[in-house]
This record gives sequence, structure tokens and C-alpha cells, in this order.
Amino acid sequence: MTRTMTAVLTLGSLLWLSAAATAQQAPMTSDCERWIARINGEAGVRVDEAGHNARQKVDEIAKMCKEGKMAEAQKAATETMANLGIKP
Repeated sequence: MTRTMTAVLTLGSLLWLSAAATAQQAPMTSDCERWIARINGEAGVRVDEAGHNARQKVDEIAKMCKEGKMAEAQKAATETMANLGIKP
């Protein structure tokens, strides 16, 4: 009986501590959000044609991500970053 109570209390406290630890973690950003942030960060300070094209391409990338077309979004983001001179 004592062993059972000890095991139950131990498992309960481990679950309680793990729930508290995961609740304090910052949310992870997706790949799409990272691509968009990098492109916006570079294109926001540029006033040339590449910056203008990149700002337009970001909208397309976000739309592709929402539709679940991750491979196409990654390809577009990589091309856009290359045009801006950002290494992926």
C-alpha cells in the first residue's frame, strides 16, 4: 500500500511539474514566419526594385503557407532571399 501511494504521488508530481514547464515555453515560429520575417527585415530598408518585388512576393509566400504549399513557399522564399542577397 505504501509503495502504491508513493508511486502515485511521484507520478502526479512529475505530471504537474512537466505541465508547468511546458506552459512557460515560448511559442515556436514556423518556417514560413521565419522566411517572411527575414525578407521583410531586408526589404523594409531597401527602396530599389528588388525590395519592391520582395515585398510583393512576401504576400504570395504567406498565401502559399496558409494553403499548405510548403515546398512552393520555400522555393519562392529562397529565390526572394537570393535576389535580396540573403543567404538562406
